[in-house]
Amino acid sequence: MKLLKVFSLFFALFLSSTNTTFAQSRANDLSEEQKEEIKKNLEEYATALDLSEDQRPKFEEITKKYAKELIAAKDTGGSRMSKYRKVKSIRKNKDAEMNTLLSKDQYKVYLEKQEEMKDKMKQRRG
Repeated sequence: MKLLKVFSLFFALFLSSTNTTFAQSRANDLSEEQKEEIKKNLEEYATALDLSEDQRPKFEEITKKYAKELIAAKDTGGSRMSKYRKVKSIRKNKDAEMNTLLSKDQYKVYLEKQEEMKDKMKQRRG
């Protein structure tokens, strides 16, 4: 369930219409239903951002890169605070890359979607 939360939060924040490398490496940890939910969330995200044909592969590349980093950060040892700092740093770097890729309006939508996902995760936890 923890892995689903990570995927739901981070994957829904990042777009990928195909199975990503890290998702494939974690395929045994996810049910078909969970995989379908991730794909559905990603497609909704793509629609909301209205990505161009040029943006989509770059967006997917950034998504994969940072999703891998987030999974690695989750799997490393250390205190909760050190993991939190690492995740925060990864998100900051990803946001910076997304800001250069996306238009001003798309980036605004991107940030709004991130907030929505954070809220959903808080609701699931509490």
